[in-house]
Amino acid sequence: MLSEKKKRHLFIIAASLFLVLVLFSFAYISAMSISRYDRSNRLFSGEKYFYYDGQLIIRDPGIRDNIYKREYFHMRDGRLYYEEEGVDTWFGIDVSGYQDWIRWSRVAEDGVQFAFIRLGNRGYSGGTIYKDSKFEYNYTEARHCGIPVGVYFFSQALNDEEAVEEAEYILRQLNGRVLDLPIVFDWEYVSPDARTGDITPEALTSACNAFCRRIEESGYSAMVYTNLYTAYSRYNFSEISNKYIWLAQFNDYPTFRYYFDVFQYSCTGKVHGIEGEVDLNLMFVDPKSFLKRTGSI
Repeated sequence: MLSEKKKRHLFIIAASLFLVLVLFSFAYISAMSISRYDRSNRLFSGEKYFYYDGQLIIRDPGIRDNIYKREYFHMRDGRLYYEEEGVDTWFGIDVSGYQDWIRWSRVAEDGVQFAFIRLGNRGYSGGTIYKDSKFEYNYTEARHCGIPVGVYFFSQALNDEEAVEEAEYILRQLNGRVLDLPIVFDWEYVSPDARTGDITPEALTSACNAFCRRIEESGYSAMVYTNLYTAYSRYNFSEISNKYIWLAQFNDYPTFRYYFDVFQYSCTGKVHGIEGEVDLNLMFVDPKSFLKRTGSI
């Protein structure tokens, strides 16, 4: 019979071999998963999962892929261009009262081809709805200068009822005025302490759909603004991916796995006629084509 000392010795050896095997298996699986991507971060056909911020994301095959290719994105003089043959893009900005008084004639002269203007927001602590202090001025002056305009609302809706309340507020403020671009549901995660800090993906997704449904019933088009974290972790994205998507990722190219229509790539842009910094965007849909889908109610 083996002595207790030999038993312990054999147990340690066996445990060590098992640990080595586990570590090797983990390293092999990780290497295999990494090998599914090429160095340009384009997706391989058949990708079934990926990692975002250390979180394993099971890829939904029912959602349309990001079709844009990294090698066609180029930054020149602080502005991003996408230069693939047969693909047209448009340069635009989004603004709010934070930009103060904008000289829209100079903005137009600087090549801005569309603008999303904040109409209002809901407070993230008390939940009160506010109108943006510069909305009326920005809407009137931008359209006067021939710049296609859409509006966005910074939402902190907790449920369908609050989302519809926000949509109704927007419609009252517009009062039938023409928009060239969609009305955007801009829900953003603020902090764990905000009133929306513990909202579930089910509740947020439902609220987003309720907002968009009410906007579309009124005759306008709806769009959803999101970043990678919100899309992957806060929404059930498959349930809103059929909407127009406005992606925010401050980068020279998007790494988002799914399809989007507008790419917000900078929050530190410079445009003539605007004091300070402004958000810059690249649109992959002709802004003037939205006129067939949005306008006066």
